[in-house]
Amino acid sequence: MNGMQQHYSRPLLFLALTVFLFNSRFLYGQVSTELAPQIEWPGFNEAFASAKDSKKIVLIDVWSSTCGWCKKQQTEVYTQPDLQKFLFDKFEIGRLNLDITDDTLSFRGYTLSSQMLAGGLGATGTPTTVFMEADGAYITRLQGFHAFEDFYDVLRFIGTESFRDMSFEEFMASEKK
Repeated sequence: MNGMQQHYSRPLLFLALTVFLFNSRFLYGQVSTELAPQIEWPGFNEAFASAKDSKKIVLIDVWSSTCGWCKKQQTEVYTQPDLQKFLFDKFEIGRLNLDITDDTLSFRGYTLSSQMLAGGLGATGTPTTVFMEADGAYITRLQGFHAFEDFYDVLRFIGTESFRDMSFEEFMASEKK
């Protein structure tokens, strides 16, 4: 009986391993690209100091240390290599922590806390992504967590400056041609 058990256990083991490997590839994705390292975000003032020279659009990430969606955005979206390359090519980046109320930032003649400035930029929750001109003029904001594909579409719309000539819907239609 021992030989019989061994005879049947090898194919069952092979089948179990095959099913496990197939399911692992299915569950964990078949993407071969590795994630990029997490972004080390400069502060709000540093973003505008860099934009003064580069003339790039500024992306401000408004976040909170207690925000689970912010963590998800940082680990699942901002770590995508294509997104990071585009982000660094087209934008100056910075962050505002919505939780900080006792710091002082100067912006357009005002001295505000991070929380007050984030609120002034329209961030009513986190995460919020704010897009601004290099001179500090407001472009738009994107509230909440957005999956990679959707977020990357918005980055491309703003980063290519297509927003100046067309609506987002027109941009997306032109991308499908």
